[in-house]
Amino acid sequence: MLRKIALIFFTISLLLIQGCAQSEPFMSSEGKFSIDISTKPDEDKNSAEAKLGGKKLWWRLEHATFMVSYADNPDAKKENAERAVMASADGFSLTIPKGAEIISRNNVVLEGYPGVEIMSREKDGYTAVARYYMVDTRLYCIMVLWSAGRNDQKVSRTLNSFKVLDRSHPE
Repeated sequence: MLRKIALIFFTISLLLIQGCAQSEPFMSSEGKFSIDISTKPDEDKNSAEAKLGGKKLWWRLEHATFMVSYADNPDAKKENAERAVMASADGFSLTIPKGAEIISRNNVVLEGYPGVEIMSREKDGYTAVARYYMVDTRLYCIMVLWSAGRNDQKVSRTLNSFKVLDRSHPE
């Protein structure tokens, strides 16, 4: 009997420890970013970003699909950063399927860098959020697609966990 109680206690303890364990965020030293997704991404080697020397990475999780892409523009200038993210957001808006509606479009800031966020909802209930940021000479796009109303907090927490590493601060 004592052995059964010890086994039950051990099993419960193990489950509690696993439930409380913090996962490590994914860090890309090449991409100079981190995001709280503790699994290795897949890479789209034929993406437009790859053709420009950047990358497009994506993760399919139980509750959503996330994508981070980036590409550098050595000719980018700080005074044109806001215009660059707006143009990228405009391009994304043109790719939204017919029947989907844009729910919101807002200016956002990431650690002092300009950005824009577009949220759209498709007829089948899926929600898409795309955020574009210009960090020095690098344009980032963070995108997520998930079933509306389900796991909204998890998705938002992961999306908001995106951080840029090793960059110079805007003046």
